[in-house]
Amino acid sequence: MKIALGGIERDGYVKLVIEGSITATDFPPDGKNPIEGLLGPSWKTFRVLLDFGNVPYIDSSAIGWLIATSKSFKEGGGGLAVYRIQPSVKQVLDLLKVGKVVPLCETEQEARTAAGGAQ
Repeated sequence: MKIALGGIERDGYVKLVIEGSITATDFPPDGKNPIEGLLGPSWKTFRVLLDFGNVPYIDSSAIGWLIATSKSFKEGGGGLAVYRIQPSVKQVLDLLKVGKVVPLCETEQEARTAAGGAQ
């Protein structure tokens, strides 16, 4: 998995673009969230839009990461939404009902609303 900063916008949203499969090997043994490495120690306060358009596969570690990350954002006062999800990945997320905890959106606009308000 590669996480790249897609932009920080004036309205307070941070777009992160993820490329590649997300598996257990993408998470450091110290438990530090990969988003923290990119956004810094106050990462939980941001409203983050995760672009999954280039993610072909996720494993159970990725699902656990998404759920834990979403909860961290809620606790920290920020927000998280995932959008542009590939059909094979969406099928897995829907099967496991991840959408009950993590907002799963089709478009960036839907993700903005889900991550903290309509813009």
